[in-house]
Amino acid sequence: MVRLPVSGNEVALRAPDGTDDILLQEASGGPVEVAIALLGRLGGANDWAGLSVTDFEFLLLHLRAQRFGEYLSLGFACPECGERVEVGFRIADYLRSVKSRTVASVARDADRTGWFRLDGAGFRLPTAGDQAAVASLTNPVRHLEERCLDAMARQPPLHGRVLRAMAAMAPEVSRPIAGVCPACDAAVQAPLHVARVVVAELRRMAGAVHDDVDLIARAYHWTEATILALPQDRRRAYAERIRRGAALAA
Repeated sequence: MVRLPVSGNEVALRAPDGTDDILLQEASGGPVEVAIALLGRLGGANDWAGLSVTDFEFLLLHLRAQRFGEYLSLGFACPECGERVEVGFRIADYLRSVKSRTVASVARDADRTGWFRLDGAGFRLPTAGDQAAVASLTNPVRHLEERCLDAMARQPPLHGRVLRAMAAMAPEVSRPIAGVCPACDAAVQAPLHVARVVVAELRRMAGAVHDDVDLIARAYHWTEATILALPQDRRRAYAERIRRGAALAA
């Protein structure tokens, strides 16, 4: 059970099975859209697109820790010398600082559900659905502000105050991770886009689903539906057992 930092809701996710792996392999759309669809399968009929981006990415990192372990490493080329750099962190430590804070000057908007007011300016916290909607647009930041800030909130001097209030209420989870290049000692930053990283790792793990189904069906004569209904870890264990047996018999 995971308590989300902004909404305070508690969420439980089941382990992925083969049908979820098929979704990951065959789904179109960007990483945020795929992650929303996956959470809908793993967590039941909730409004996953309506989660604040903070809660959405917080939950995705918890899912990543459950499936692959607490340590997350980001690899990229050093901008100074071109050598490969690995910057990593423990997910639990990273998320410990993601806490929603109350802003005294902000009040709920009585006329619009989910909206807030700060000295007459109106805003709401961006959601995963907002993030998905603007991901492929030119200048997604501008489009996101147009969806989540009213005209007064987008103008100085209130614009900056509204953005700071939003950052306190729903702090960023996707942000640059600082490190040092081991080759040239340059200070570097690895960009962390949570949905992109987590969906890519889950897709790699799901990549063997078709081979696993074929292997298990040949060995045990189970139907595709029966095999896909197995939890991912159990299906992979069966497939590995069959492969080991085949290797010993060779």
